[in-house]
Amino acid sequence: MKKLDTSEDITIIETKKIDVNSPIIIEGVPDMGLVGSIAVSHMILEQNFEEVGYIKSELFPPVMVVHERKVLNPVRIFQKEKLIVILSEIPIDPKVGYSLAKRLTEWYKEKGAELIISISGTPIQERLDIEEPEVFGTSNNSAILEKMEESGVKVLEEGFVSGFYALILKNSIELNLNSSILLAQCYPSYPDPGAGASVLKVLNKMLNLNVDTKQLIDQAGELKVNYRALMEQTNVSMQREPKVEVPTMYR
Repeated sequence: MKKLDTSEDITIIETKKIDVNSPIIIEGVPDMGLVGSIAVSHMILEQNFEEVGYIKSELFPPVMVVHERKVLNPVRIFQKEKLIVILSEIPIDPKVGYSLAKRLTEWYKEKGAELIISISGTPIQERLDIEEPEVFGTSNNSAILEKMEESGVKVLEEGFVSGFYALILKNSIELNLNSSILLAQCYPSYPDPGAGASVLKVLNKMLNLNVDTKQLIDQAGELKVNYRALMEQTNVSMQREPKVEVPTMYR
């Protein structure tokens, strides 16, 4: 087991050596609609990603997760070929988010990441009336913006990005890393597998993947129940985030 050099608060452990040229990083952290968590979890299972590491910190809540009788760390790293996936099954407290985003982007830089893709949701009150959620996005790289648009993403012209993924984007700019965020229309306070499926369809086009989303849609009702506790914890965590007053011109 290889222990990487760490920042003061966050430790990244590689249980298997991660040695890949110019990896693409995909992040799934609990936030609006649990879109990232749901999409990334489905991708890992459906595409048979291998668990290759985990992230630990005394700043994380004292939680372990159990899947198929196995006790696991709640923030884990998976890999398949040049794709590296970060999956968190616990909400990231806003105060912890600063340290985690800093450590992750430093690690991405060490790994020579080609692109970072953060997956999130954008809440919409009329979600119940929307059959297939649209996906919005932004990036700090114009070529990636074009690729996103070609893949069906509605690129943000004006607006704000807040929370943990805003920190990832900010740190990426400072470290000269290519970073992007995908935001699917989602329920404001409920797990949204349909939004996760919309993001995966975009990733299929962007990265030439073949993730089957049918099962995700078919099991939407069951997934909403399974993710209910995490959604409740995430809602509490998001309420602790500093509120950003959006200027009228962006509303």
